[in-house]
Amino acid sequence: MTKAIRATRNIGIIAHIDAGKTTVTERFLFYSGREHRIGQVDDGTATMDWMEEERERGITITAAATTFFWNKHTINLIDTPGHVDFTAEVERSLRVLDGAVGVFSGMEGVEAQSETVWHQANKYRVPRLIFVNKLDRMGADFDRVIDEIRERLDCTPVPLQIPVGREKELAGVIDLVTMQWLKFDADKQGSEVSVHPVPDDLADVAEEMRQEAIAAFAEHDEALEELYIGEETISVDAFRDAIRRVTLAMKAFPAFCGTALNNIGVQPLIDAVVDYLPSPLDVPPTTGTLPDRPDKTEPRECDPNGPFAALAFKTVASKHADLTYIRVYSGSARQGDQVRNTARGKPERLGQMFQMHANQKNLVERVQAGDIVAVAGLRHTRTGDTLAIKSHPILLEPIQFPECVVSVAVEPKTTADRDKLFDVLEALEREDPTFEKRIDEETGQLLISGMGELHIEVLVNRIRREFNVDANVGKPYVSYRQSIAGPCSIESSVEREVGGKRMFARVRLELAPDPDAARITFTNAFVGELPAPFLTAIEAGVASAASGPMGYPITHVSARLVDAEVHETDSTAGAFEEAAVRASQQGLEDGGVVILEPVMEVEVRTPVEFMGEVIRDLNSRRAIIDESIADQQPAILRARAPLAELFGYASVVRSLSQGRASYSMEPAEFRQVPREVQERLF
Repeated sequence: MTKAIRATRNIGIIAHIDAGKTTVTERFLFYSGREHRIGQVDDGTATMDWMEEERERGITITAAATTFFWNKHTINLIDTPGHVDFTAEVERSLRVLDGAVGVFSGMEGVEAQSETVWHQANKYRVPRLIFVNKLDRMGADFDRVIDEIRERLDCTPVPLQIPVGREKELAGVIDLVTMQWLKFDADKQGSEVSVHPVPDDLADVAEEMRQEAIAAFAEHDEALEELYIGEETISVDAFRDAIRRVTLAMKAFPAFCGTALNNIGVQPLIDAVVDYLPSPLDVPPTTGTLPDRPDKTEPRECDPNGPFAALAFKTVASKHADLTYIRVYSGSARQGDQVRNTARGKPERLGQMFQMHANQKNLVERVQAGDIVAVAGLRHTRTGDTLAIKSHPILLEPIQFPECVVSVAVEPKTTADRDKLFDVLEALEREDPTFEKRIDEETGQLLISGMGELHIEVLVNRIRREFNVDANVGKPYVSYRQSIAGPCSIESSVEREVGGKRMFARVRLELAPDPDAARITFTNAFVGELPAPFLTAIEAGVASAASGPMGYPITHVSARLVDAEVHETDSTAGAFEEAAVRASQQGLEDGGVVILEPVMEVEVRTPVEFMGEVIRDLNSRRAIIDESIADQQPAILRARAPLAELFGYASVVRSLSQGRASYSMEPAEFRQVPREVQERLF
């Protein structure tokens, strides 16, 4: 069993949109024999982009999983979206993966979403390989992209290949580990790789680059450093072993190159996945807390004979039975086994289990530590929940997702469709942690919220086409937040008789602005004795004050319990919860209301001659220009601007640049709305 786990790789493909992630994945499947034809994104035949929306738009919307085999290794791969509106798919994928391949365009280099996904991988300590793609395109430059990665991502990329030829003359790659020229037969879709000596005109450059690579890895590996300093012969195996150790430690990131679309450089990249990325046994044991002891942590080794523990990281909703993707961290299980959802305290029975290939299911009888599978029929489990054996419960760290920033009003076209629409929205909420529905208390409108205009547009199209519910949809608008202007202290008590029984509770809360808080965070600073059920009730009361005086969700607020009074016979949990609700609501009014708006990081790439117009337009949108790089073509502008000012910006920036500029944006922060804007809007 351990041998099989050691020969497993759980990896993801991550990148900015249009860098070529899905094209790389399709070549992985073709060269491994998993698919017998090469799927193409542009003509809608990509295996991994199986949704109708994906095939029409030519982009990845949902993370798709597959399994293939290479050199006696099992590779579980997740192809992730590159558009910021679907960043939750990247977040939940990286949470359960052991390694990743970061794909960068040889023309555009490091783009906005490249940085986002790279930092997400840093957060989860995921070792990575780098693949510089599209080197056959006009303006592609491998060295420039490597320099950008080093500077903008604050990491150490180390080329283990260099391209032979430039742009349309790209004629393969030189492997700096083996010092061989690898050619890919264009007549056979690159499926035949031939090995040749390094061309004479590149021999000196290749040898210099190899020595630089050895020095870079030796800096972080004692065994290689000893050989390097002693000027001893470094064998290919010794070099590879050192590369693997340094890569797993995330001290450096091996870099490869080619063009996936024209079938150059893909097979060596798969070799590198096997050689340098971790197996489940190479990563530290996952840790969790005990459900009844949240202050106590416990590790879970990747051991098929250990107690079962798995994390649910994705749900695909269905009328018949939801499909829940899980990563198994410890133990093993079979269909029909009883487990427990420790996040919700609910029992679950494992239904049919599948190894997924995009939307195709391959039934498996048993799963074990290191596996990524989909399970049918889990009734209570949602994204981020832990499944564990009842006798050894554990609660693994859940997945944190960004807040929704864009909303629209929806209403069914007929009253007969109203219940059906609610059912569909509930299914979408189960699938997508960055989608939510709610009823506006003032207008009675049904509102849906998401990560951006494209996200909302895709969801609405799915409602209409996939679920056959026709609905009227309003224009997108910003999802504002409320916070308090300053700290305040509030005391609230409940003292009355209900049904002949007296109720008593008194609490004092201190509320304050907190830029790091998600919604309202609660801490207990009371030094006296307070029974645990009452403390739990106070925390629930604080959390229930989720909406402020102006109806927007409350965020960036911390609440501290500083005092409480308990009556020996009359105090109840219900009384303390009510007192906490009153104190929280009063505090939100006394502290003064401020409106927060989502601010986006914007990156514009424009021909230099249009840079002035683009800057003037951004300034008119309340943008703050953080960086402008005008000594290259295209010029790059990086700015922060309120989302409210960026609706429809794509058409504006194209108009300003005669259709030649492009832009991307991602959520940066929530910032207080200027007073004059708040007065105008509210």
